[in-house]
Amino acid sequence: MKLVLVGGFLGSGKTTAIQKACDILLKRDTKVAVITNDQGEELADSKYIEHFSIPVKEVTKGCFCCNYNELLKNIYYFSEEVNPDIIFAESVGSCTDLIATIAKPLAEMHPELSVNISVFVDASLLHSIVKGTSAFIDDTVRYIFKKQMEEADILILNKADLLNEKELEEVNNFIQQEYAGKKILLQNSFDEKDIKQWLNCIDQTIPAQRKSLDIDYNIYGVGEAKLAWLDSTITTNAGKISASKVALQLAELMFEKTKQRGYTIGHLKFLINDGINQYKISYTTTLHAKKSSTADASQIATILINARVQTEPELLQKILYETIDEISLKTNSYIQVQSLYAFQPGFPKPTYRIS
Repeated sequence: MKLVLVGGFLGSGKTTAIQKACDILLKRDTKVAVITNDQGEELADSKYIEHFSIPVKEVTKGCFCCNYNELLKNIYYFSEEVNPDIIFAESVGSCTDLIATIAKPLAEMHPELSVNISVFVDASLLHSIVKGTSAFIDDTVRYIFKKQMEEADILILNKADLLNEKELEEVNNFIQQEYAGKKILLQNSFDEKDIKQWLNCIDQTIPAQRKSLDIDYNIYGVGEAKLAWLDSTITTNAGKISASKVALQLAELMFEKTKQRGYTIGHLKFLINDGINQYKISYTTTLHAKKSSTADASQIATILINARVQTEPELLQKILYETIDEISLKTNSYIQVQSLYAFQPGFPKPTYRIS
């Protein structure tokens, strides 16, 4: 059984790539499973993946490294209940040090597992860092971003289609200089050909002896604490217009308010279920929005929000309430908060670390 640890910063496109890869593999009669991971408890990604009839389990309230035993429990579950050929385990977008805390402990305790580390990088975000125009002005956040790239078996420059030829050349030159010797893929995760290339690369890559990161956990911990997490489930009764239209306006306004305040968006996700269809809207610092599908029929919908933003939790929470108030008045809709949890991640404390 192969375990693909999918790392990479918030908003790098990991979930989309995993869903597309699973779709291809299922058509080949290859058994798949997915383990999602987050600091919070309500994961839009899990429900999104599950919508495609893909077996999903979660590791919540902390990263894989701090919840190693929970990750292992889910691997055992899938081994017994699904017997997958491949498990994709998507780590928290602010997590790094996967070699020392996951890959090496698994190699020692479970050598029967073949482990690959695929790290996704938003090519546009990387280009902005290379050119010195990145919105991630805090060095500790950039530190995490760079450490993630450092430990990849396969480094995927995702959303490469959004760069022009010159920008792509600048990013590629930087990667070749800084991460020479790594397997590097340019990818558009909505392109089946590119996903197949990634899957072929996973099959063909036999990792050499991995070297644990030389990492400063104080910088790492401070970097994670710069990010605010917000998870909320809200319901809307739209009255005269469709719930989907209300949800779209709410998502757009929350994005605009966050951007206007100058906060850097790791990711801002809205999973909308109107009882007929489910669709996802995603925003990042470099990408305006991606909608997986649309639906217009129902006046009632549930919206799950996952926001990961470089600010304070209470400020992010304030944006949500302001957005709800304005959209309620504008659309004459009744919008109710069912659950809300805003926080900053705690200091990373791995279960195991093999240096």
